[in-house]
Formats: sequence, C-alpha cells, structure tokens
Amino acid sequence: MVRLSFPNVEELKRMHYEAVKSYVSETMHAKKRKGFYYKVIELAGFEAYERDYDEEGDTYDWLKHFLLADCETLVSWVEYHADKLKFDYMKRLYLNRFSKSPVDYVDKEATYNAYTLFKKMNIRVCPYCEHEFLDVVSVNHGMQTKRTVEFDHFYPKGDEDYPGLAMCFYNLIPSCKPCNQLKMTNPVAANPYNPDIENLTNLCPDIPVGINIDDLSEADCKIKINPIGSMIVNESTLALEQRYDSQTSVAYQLLKCKQDFDDDKLLELERLGIGTVSELKREIFGKPRDEARGFELHTKMKYDLSLIHI
Repeated sequence: MVRLSFPNVEELKRMHYEAVKSYVSETMHAKKRKGFYYKVIELAGFEAYERDYDEEGDTYDWLKHFLLADCETLVSWVEYHADKLKFDYMKRLYLNRFSKSPVDYVDKEATYNAYTLFKKMNIRVCPYCEHEFLDVVSVNHGMQTKRTVEFDHFYPKGDEDYPGLAMCFYNLIPSCKPCNQLKMTNPVAANPYNPDIENLTNLCPDIPVGINIDDLSEADCKIKINPIGSMIVNESTLALEQRYDSQTSVAYQLLKCKQDFDDDKLLELERLGIGTVSELKREIFGKPRDEARGFELHTKMKYDLSLIHI
C-alpha cells in the first residue's frame, strides 16, 4: 500500500549481489554453478551470453543481471517463462542461509543475511499494509535475536511456483507476519516497488462532503480502502479493509482536529504567538508524511484523511 523507495537502493543491490556472488563463486559446487548458469541464460534478456559455460572466465555478470532484474523484467519472466523458473538453486540458498537464522550467512565472509538486509533498508513499517511494525529484537536477556519482519516473495518460491526467483532482489518484500501468513501462495498484484502503488488506494470513511464532524460518531468513520487496479487483489488477499476497522477512533479524532483547527484557526494561533502554522500542524496532526513514511503506521490513511473537505 506504500511504495518501497530506498535512498541507498544501489548500496542494497550491490550488497545483495556481492553476497550471493560470494556463495555462487566460492561455495556452490562447480557442477551446480554450471547448471545454474544454463538455467538462467534460458530466460529472455540473456541471448548474448555464451551457450557454453566458461568457468575460468566467468565474470558473474549473468548472475548480477539475474538477481537485480527490475520489476518489469520479473513480470515478463513470470508471464512468458514460468516453466523456466522451476530451478531451486536460489530457493535452497534462501532457506539454508539467507533466512534461516541470525547466525547463518549467505557469503563466505559471514556478513550477509535477512537481518543484514532489513537493517540496511532502514524501514519499520510493513509496505503491504502500513498497519504493523517490523522489528528485530533481543530476547532472553540479549542471548537471542529474533525478528517480526519476514521477507515475502512477491512471486512465491514454492516448487510449483517460481523457486528460481527466491533470491531476486525485487522479489523480496519486507513484510509483517500477518501479511505474509495471509498471502502465503495466494495472489497479490501490486508490488510495493511499483512507483504508482500509492495512487491505487484511497483510505477514507464514507461520509458526506462538508459534514460537521460533531454530528458523527466514531462508528461512522470506518475506513474504506477503495482500491483500484492491481490493488483490488491485494486488498482481497490481505484483508486490508477489515484490518483497518481498528482505526475508526483515530480517523474520527483526526477529522475532528481538521475541522477545529482549519487554516484560519492556525493563523490566528500563530498571531497569538502560540507557534508557527507549521509547528502547530506538526503538534496537532503529527509529522509530515514524507518524514513519517516507513517509520510510522497509517501515514497513507492520515494523508488521505487530510484531503477530505469538511
């Protein structure tokens, strides 16, 4: 429901590729590495690569091209080459090293796994729902590290699905456990890496334009997701509207504040020396969305509510 956009995305991709390259080049058995290469070059976009694998001259450019394929390329592979994505080399890497535990690593240098990637992403909220926090925590007096974050596979990694994409960067979506459990192998259609994803929902209660909020109850402010396009599938699979039933009181209070502290009222308070308009908005309505997105819950809902005419 909110876009994944990382300022350090190039660093994240480089780190991901270098770690997997370390595994493929230094740990993977030569016979499996050769088989992996042959599977990858069957896909569209690899026509220029040699049909015979040159182990000594391998630059692993093919691996980089594969692991960092963009969302449009993944869509194309799934739509037109699904039968060529059944190989499990990367699924095994995901299960046995990347996502197994805090002390199992992809690379020989023992620096990279799901915990590392999540930490570097610097995000605290699930992009699928923006309704749950993502955390890595210490338990048992610091003796163990556990996480509430999971890496969902936008295209499922099951043997009958797309196991070949199990470690592709843009197929790994940091998500909360509820979203991942609801999704499982059920379909979602809107990828959080899609730049337009935030335009595919409008989170607002169904209330008349210009109504006096004092005439409403909290129950009248039940959030409607109003999905369009590919988000219709996401909403159905992830039960987003039902999960936002808990936000009626929050929506009511925000709309009440919007009504009681309109622009004229804020200017009046500024003239009285209580604070600047921007300071007052921050105190009453919270941080601006660009600052809060990815770190606070329900920023899309709060933004959409701010656009309602009261």
